[in-house]
Amino acid sequence: MQKIIIRFAAVVATALLGGCATGFEATYDHDPANDFAAYKTFAWISEHPMKVGSVERIPSPLLESQIMVTIESALGAKGYKIVPDAESADFALSFTVGSRDEIKVDSYPSMSAGYAGYGYPRGWGGWGGSYYGYGTETTVRQYTEGMLAIDVFDVEGRRPVWHGVASKTISDSDRKDSGATIQAAVDAILVGFPPQ
Repeated sequence: MQKIIIRFAAVVATALLGGCATGFEATYDHDPANDFAAYKTFAWISEHPMKVGSVERIPSPLLESQIMVTIESALGAKGYKIVPDAESADFALSFTVGSRDEIKVDSYPSMSAGYAGYGYPRGWGGWGGSYYGYGTETTVRQYTEGMLAIDVFDVEGRRPVWHGVASKTISDSDRKDSGATIQAAVDAILVGFPPQ
């Protein structure tokens, strides 16, 4: 029995650490008057549901199908069924990708500036001379902030009812393993769908 408890604790810890390692921060918004419990089927809002927001680089056209497959799989795991025609679905989806290069500048006091030429006036009781001065060190860091947003539209009412967005600083490893990055972003977003 103790081995089962230890294994269960290890699985839970791995899941929690895996969730933290993704680094995606997600936010959600929804129409509280909408009946999400009635939703059973979904479809894409159009043949090409990807919108491109603000970007520094043009995204790969392969990205659209990768994200579509990942979202379809995640919604399927939640019990929703995809249908080919948006008119026969309960809700329709679109998504937006974006990125922007950011620069972060940090300045902080530093003791490495050495001696400053200030102090008590010379000849004032022999206490003159310099004191150890403070300088400023500045670091500049450039990074790319990536974003994925998913929008849900009520088909019958033809209106948006849910919005989720995830963002994070994109690393070289995120770019190399785009499948895992997409999966992490979709998981971070869809944990909030349907809203509770």
